[in-house]
Parts: sequence; C-alpha cells; structure tokens
Amino acid sequence: MADGLTVLKKYQTIIDIFKNSPDRTLTAYDERLSESLNLSTKQIGRLLDDLVILYDNIVVLDKKIDRKTAYKMIKPTDLFTEKLKQSDEIGWFFQMAGEMDPEIFKAMENYTNENKNIFLFKNSPFEDISTIEQRDTFKNLKSAVENREYRKIVFYDKVIKNAKCLKLIFMDGNWYIAFVDDEEKLRFGRISFIKKVEYSDKISFQKNSVTKYLDFIKNNLQNSMTIFDKDSKKALIKATPQIAKYFKKDMKKFYPSQKFIEELEDGSILFSLNYTQELEILPFIQRWLPDLVILEPTSLKDTYLKKLEKTIKNHSN
Repeated sequence: MADGLTVLKKYQTIIDIFKNSPDRTLTAYDERLSESLNLSTKQIGRLLDDLVILYDNIVVLDKKIDRKTAYKMIKPTDLFTEKLKQSDEIGWFFQMAGEMDPEIFKAMENYTNENKNIFLFKNSPFEDISTIEQRDTFKNLKSAVENREYRKIVFYDKVIKNAKCLKLIFMDGNWYIAFVDDEEKLRFGRISFIKKVEYSDKISFQKNSVTKYLDFIKNNLQNSMTIFDKDSKKALIKATPQIAKYFKKDMKKFYPSQKFIEELEDGSILFSLNYTQELEILPFIQRWLPDLVILEPTSLKDTYLKKLEKTIKNHSN
C-alpha cells in the first residue's frame, strides 16, 4: 500500500467537493473532480463507488442526472473521523493508512469538519518506529505473527534466538512484540529497543503450543509489567474528591482489572486494582500524586511510601 496516502487524499478531495456542491450531489463527469484529480471519468466513478461502499452517508441516487449516475452526501462528514469511528482496530488503521508514516498524523490535523479542527497528535503511535530500519523490524515481526513463525530478535542488551512471535501490542505509549522465549516464558519487547530481527533456526510453531499465552494476553494483560503465570494481588485504593470524577462507576477504566467499589460521603471513590507485581500499578498511582491513596495491602503502601520518602530526600539534596 505504498500509495495509500495518495488514495486517501483523492477521497478527501472528493469529500471537499461534495461539501461545496449544490445539494451535495455529484456525478463522475463533474469538471471540478476531473480538474482536481486529473483522472478519467471512469476512474472517478470507481472512487465514488468506493466511497459509497465505505461510508453510509454517501449514496447513489435512484434518479440519474442527465442520464449519469448521481452520488449524494447525506450529511457533512470528515473522512478520517468517520473511518476512526468505524474501525475496531485503530492501531492497524493507522498502519494501513500511512504505511507507518508518521507524517500522516500531521496531515490529519489539516482535515476539518465544518471548518473546525478535529485532530491534534502531540505524539504518534509510530513515533518510535519512524526510521527505515525500525519499519523493516516492524514488518518482519508482523509477518512472523501472521504466520506463527520463530524469529531471532537482537535487542541492544540481549539476544533471543528462538522467539515465538505472538502479538504486536501498542501499550504504555509504545509498540511491543509479545513473544515466548527459549525458556517458554512470555516476554514483552519494546520495538524501539530492537537492533535487528533475523530468521531463526526454527521455522514455525503450532497455535496450540501458545494458546495459554494468547489467552493471557487477551484476558489478563494490563501493561508491559504484567507477569504471566503469577497469581495477582488486589489493591484497595481511594481517589480523593479532587479527582473522584475520573473514577466514578460509569467512567472509562484505566486498567482492565479496575473495579468501582463505592462513593464515600466526602465524595471520595473507593476502587480496586489487580496486579502481579508492584511496578504494574505503582507508576499509575504516582501519576495521580497526591490524590490516589493506597489503603491495602500494607506491603504495597509501604513500598510506595519509601519511594515518596526517597523522592523528598532527593529533592532536599
């Protein structure tokens, strides 16, 4: 999909002309389309047909105009906004849209809906794989995941000779490859920390050999610090009234294991989080400093307090 962005620009050109057309109606013979796209009537017709398939608000009219098939935009729409709403796998849409080209996010900021800016990307999901070398790494790993193949993954500080590549995961603001190492342990390797990816001595593996890992990734993974095959603990946490609104019952969860417990009289919220190791949730609690209070367990609370004491000491020095 080397010219994917070009195709999207053509679609956007048609969308813009739709918006400025009487009754938002066009035919493939419209002069503005031929001048802007520099395509034949037949090619323009194909693009219009594509938009009819992709978007419910662009339809073919039953009645032709001057014996020509007519297309109508039922309501104003922004191409990318509509696509994002329809996509179940946003990360993969980004990949397909720009072939991992971070420039597409800058371009998206220029698209508008009724002259209002929709997008602002301060960071790109592909920020850490923007170089040619890292793009090749990403593609190599994607192929390994698709075909259930082994790879030799060379990180800057270690080498995994026979990695079973399971999933490419975007979490914690970075891309990771989930793989099973030579000791049959589930690992998460940050792609920007990979020096190169090579073919392994082994070729492919059966899906049933990694089912338990895939199930864990799907149902139990919270972030890159979640440990496979380790019993989780439960933390009881209080959100103070200052930030309580973010932790109310109907708000979007920050962690899959997050469970609302109750709202206290002073407006505080009690909720719980499961974790397999302290590093899985402590950074999150620290980000809300000082408004998340660890109530249980004592061991987690003590670890957190020691970190705070060290922080105070470092600042004092």
